[in-house]
Amino acid sequence: MSAHVVARQGAELRDAHESAKLIPYLRELWERRSYIRHVAMNELRHRQITNVLGSFWHLLNPALTIGVYFVIFGVIIKSDRGIDNFLLFLTIGLFVFQFGQKSTIDGSRSIINNKGLIKAVRFPRALLPISSTVTEALASIPTFIVAYMVALVTGTDITWRWLMLPPLLFLMMLFNIGTAMIAARLTTHFADTTQILPFIFRLALYLSGVIFSVDAYVENNPLANTLFTLNPYYCFISLARWSIMAGNLQTDLLLSAFVWTAVSLIGGFLWFRAAEERYARD
Repeated sequence: MSAHVVARQGAELRDAHESAKLIPYLRELWERRSYIRHVAMNELRHRQITNVLGSFWHLLNPALTIGVYFVIFGVIIKSDRGIDNFLLFLTIGLFVFQFGQKSTIDGSRSIINNKGLIKAVRFPRALLPISSTVTEALASIPTFIVAYMVALVTGTDITWRWLMLPPLLFLMMLFNIGTAMIAARLTTHFADTTQILPFIFRLALYLSGVIFSVDAYVENNPLANTLFTLNPYYCFISLARWSIMAGNLQTDLLLSAFVWTAVSLIGGFLWFRAAEERYARD
């Protein structure tokens, strides 16, 4: 029997072995779901302890953030051309984008910040980036409450579409779990990943229609329209704006969001898990 055939059979056996272990791994993740809740709540309480105003900062911080961005891009730069309710437009775009940004960056540190725990206790390592993403999702709830408040203050009509924002954000949380896992493994191989990610997201901020309308760029420009449709952050931002600000639902953006979520969650999980045993050694 040739060495090539032996190697191929060995690879097939390893693949079959890994597949057989996948279901128990997922079952163990589910059984330890209380750990995710415990970590998320402890982290949120820790953030409040160091603040004089406590939980009030959960509402004050996003409100101040929007105020700063509105002054810069709405008053000084005047990037609100062609947008009827620029304050709400900016609020939704910024909060959705920051949800994805913070989840990925926090997830990138989830392995390297828990090396001691990983070496001391056996558990599914995927719990760490999942926990960091869930923590950020809970921390983001007040920001979207602020978005609803801005909608009311600016005279936006309440419609059934407002109920669609939580499911859209849950879908994005699943997408964020995948990106957090990808970033977590990358960081174990390349420690500089945590330094590079903020610059990548700074560029993505201007490529995702957060602070300006992309209508002028995609009109009569099929290539630009395709590029924006393939941008997952633009898709989630546009769908969130549709849910609160009305307008037409773009099914291509909805489809793109679902596809990106599936690719990110499944692909990120499988790629992260492939290095499961290395995290305790690196």
